[in-house]
Amino acid sequence: MDPQAKRELELLTEIAKGQGVTQRALAKKLGMALGLTNLYIKRLARKGYVRIVNVKRSRLKYLLTPRGIAEKARLAYQFMEYSLSYYTSLRETFQQRLSPLSLSGGRRVLLVGSGEVAEIAALVLWELDLSLEHVVDDEKGGSTFLGHKVRTLPEIPELSYDWVVLAVLNGSEDILDRLRGLKVPEDRIVLLRDIPARGSETDGAG
Repeated sequence: MDPQAKRELELLTEIAKGQGVTQRALAKKLGMALGLTNLYIKRLARKGYVRIVNVKRSRLKYLLTPRGIAEKARLAYQFMEYSLSYYTSLRETFQQRLSPLSLSGGRRVLLVGSGEVAEIAALVLWELDLSLEHVVDDEKGGSTFLGHKVRTLPEIPELSYDWVVLAVLNGSEDILDRLRGLKVPEDRIVLLRDIPARGSETDGAG
């Protein structure tokens, strides 16, 4: 799903929830600049998906039209198909990367990451009869992920594991450098994606 369609779906979804949500509230909710939000809303209004209502002087609210409801449903279905395809692709890639571990003799895995990518990786570990021992994520230290207390990278030297699996799609290069600094053996680290050479462009996948 292209970024523009995804943004339109997010906007239509938020507008559909409310009792006439304002542009400023939409921008804050979706983490968009106010000017960009304005451009998107004007485009949706031109297409007949959104009705702009003048509430007070210099104050507008936005409502979904019947055409907007139909478009929201179409985009939601498109996004569901995209998400399923993306999930299937990641799962197949992770199975290829992690399958050799089940034949290595060492089954204890330390997972770096606690987002959606890590959830898929944990599912694949379970399918391969590998043991998820620890979860590490500096941004979510102290929280819980799949029944495990999330630790931080500096704690890794205190933990027991056979493999360290990087279950992130962004920032892998920096994390890899930090793992090296913590004396984690290079041959114990498993990447779920190839890291581009320094200076090259990344794909921006999250």
